[in-house]
Amino acid sequence: MPATLDPLIQAVPEVRTVALLDPHEVYRGQVFHAGLLWEGHSVGTVDDYRIDVHDPETLAVIASAPVPHTLEFLYPYAPRTILAVGKHFDQRRGWLTYHSTVRFDVAYPLARLHVRVRTMPRRYQVEQFGGSAGRMWFNETGSRKVFRWNGWWARPLRPDVHFPGAMIPSGRHLFVLERNDFRPGQETIARIDTVTHGIERTFPDTRRHLTMMLDLEGLPWIAAPEAWADQVLLVDKATNRLAATLPVPGTPVAVARLGQCLVVFAAEARQASFFNLAIAGFPLVARWDLSGLGDDCLNVRSVQIDPHSGRLFLRSPFHPRVYGNTPAVRVAIDPDGATLARCTGAGVRPTSPRTRGDGHAVV
Repeated sequence: MPATLDPLIQAVPEVRTVALLDPHEVYRGQVFHAGLLWEGHSVGTVDDYRIDVHDPETLAVIASAPVPHTLEFLYPYAPRTILAVGKHFDQRRGWLTYHSTVRFDVAYPLARLHVRVRTMPRRYQVEQFGGSAGRMWFNETGSRKVFRWNGWWARPLRPDVHFPGAMIPSGRHLFVLERNDFRPGQETIARIDTVTHGIERTFPDTRRHLTMMLDLEGLPWIAAPEAWADQVLLVDKATNRLAATLPVPGTPVAVARLGQCLVVFAAEARQASFFNLAIAGFPLVARWDLSGLGDDCLNVRSVQIDPHSGRLFLRSPFHPRVYGNTPAVRVAIDPDGATLARCTGAGVRPTSPRTRGDGHAVV
């Protein structure tokens, strides 16, 4: 049967709790990288801040390390390595921004994390990172700038970007989520030419709450959920134009990638929708009912996916205006592997060895 005629997969995944977060944990610091789930913890004093690494199958913490700053955003960085951005207040110098690289190593019989901390110049109050080890970009919301960082000094791009957020490098361009205000609902996307420093906004008007951007590597687009319009925007990286909109009722707030599928989590609908981006028209191929997350999972701000198993990890931190939320990380498990097979062309093989980013099999 042609893929476009395959019936829609309607799944009710099993939901488990990976970790309960501190009741006052506010940050979304989570990433799936190198076959591992990385979770930041930033409550208490600086001596309490830490990063945990979970085995995605057993959900157990297999390595942990202290980090001397908050872990507000976590990013893939290099093989077996992530980058964390956060802050800490120094009694003499005031608020400082840090970025730390955290590398996962195996030393029999235990895994270990190696943390390397970098303090940014005091004049930069950095919020987010974009890029990779060889091409590092940071934003500085107060100065309306984004800048290239070489490890020693910053080279800002000339255009002002009002309240810059997430950044995605693409060739000679840098896409920036321009939020315009600390209140949601006035966002756009700005594309900056890093050679000429020219800037072009993707849309003539601001959008209705763009929550994030995701680079669909190997495909022509960037995906951006527009939560209050119940849709996800696909922006063509080459032309900086809107290529398509995917309707997602129920307030889409986060997206992830599973093979050739875009995975969209809708907060109010409590559903995950899987769109096949390799088929004309981007058909919806699977929908998960995530009511099993529970009535106390109300502030999901990060969605990550294990490309090997199709497990979906959702982090719901504390927010003072979201009542009844239990800060936690939960996982939704593909019940029969049908969604994974549809999106990747390969089913789940529970007996096959799985490897972490260090090449060691997870047993």
